[in-house]
Amino acid sequence: MGQRKAPTVRLRISVTGRHPRFFRKQVQKPAEPIPAGSLVFVRDKTGKPVGTGFYNSRSTLALRLVDHGKQPVGPEVVGKLLDAAIDLRERTLKLGARGDAYRLVHGEGDGMPGLTIDRLGQTIVAELSIKGLEAFMERIGERLLERYPSSHLVLRVPKDAAEREGIDISVSPRAAPTWLSENRIHYQVTPGAGHKTGFFCDQRDNRARLGRLARGRRVLDVCCNGAGFAMHAAKNGAARVRAIDLDENILEVAKANVRRNHLSIDLAHIDAFDELRALTPGQVDCIVLDPPSWVDSKADYERGAARYRDLNRLAMQALAPGGLLFTFCCSGLVQAEAFLHLVRDAAAQARRDARILELTGPGPDHPIALECPETRYLSGILLELR
Repeated sequence: MGQRKAPTVRLRISVTGRHPRFFRKQVQKPAEPIPAGSLVFVRDKTGKPVGTGFYNSRSTLALRLVDHGKQPVGPEVVGKLLDAAIDLRERTLKLGARGDAYRLVHGEGDGMPGLTIDRLGQTIVAELSIKGLEAFMERIGERLLERYPSSHLVLRVPKDAAEREGIDISVSPRAAPTWLSENRIHYQVTPGAGHKTGFFCDQRDNRARLGRLARGRRVLDVCCNGAGFAMHAAKNGAARVRAIDLDENILEVAKANVRRNHLSIDLAHIDAFDELRALTPGQVDCIVLDPPSWVDSKADYERGAARYRDLNRLAMQALAPGGLLFTFCCSGLVQAEAFLHLVRDAAAQARRDARILELTGPGPDHPIALECPETRYLSGILLELR
């Protein structure tokens, strides 16, 4: 991480905003080859300074900015961005006082494209998905240990990202299973294994919301994963709680969670659509829909959108008057407005009137960069059915 002068890359376009991503077709071919992952200074086609970022000519997203200054910045910018990200969680949000599972770095939301870091108890899991930060990971690890001295570090690289970006770095074996605490509820997780970093920190605040609404209600948690929503409902006085998932392995984790928290929850291995079709109208008072991402590419959009629409329609048909539907979409390609339209169409098909009580998303440890709305991938809608 020396102080070599950063090469300059020119864009084919004029830039007026502050979006941090540029596609390969928007970038002029450099006169001299630039190694993939290099830190470069960027100017637009008029010569105006745009900022400093990582360049990778083999990637569809060839430029990802880490700074919008008029002068080049060096490798020290990465350490400054990491410190700022941690300070937001620890000093401003004070998340450490609420539990030991939260996000420390959220990609462009913290100015660090292609990097996700979650604190999961005594383990910190980093997921790397761009070439540029590869050379910085050792220093990032050192800085994390300075801030969290007793932590165990895990690094993972998604296979598709490694192939797409040409990432060549040794990854860590997943950590041993451990227990986390969130809102006085305990979860068994294996950091670095399974979906994302091993735990869905993004739903922390939404799980607490559901708990506050669940008292006296008959609750169904669909696609329950580790039964987080179901446990919050049961702990807060729900009349009856059922949680379902089609993944047998994750259901075993859910069962361990329920036992550890001494809660009464009916857990079942069943397809979400089959479960909802079997319900009679008015059989439940509250349904949580938190399915996996069903739109991972533009080619998936219509088929995935139809699944979201059908799932919500079936849930609406099953709910009693005055019932609550807390529905989510974690597909980044389905933006919040599009998801709202899907849910509205589902209500029309179900012939139910509904009113929105709250529009939600991930917690503040998943900040959304104003100039990069793509950093908002989780959309939630809380509705009352009439």
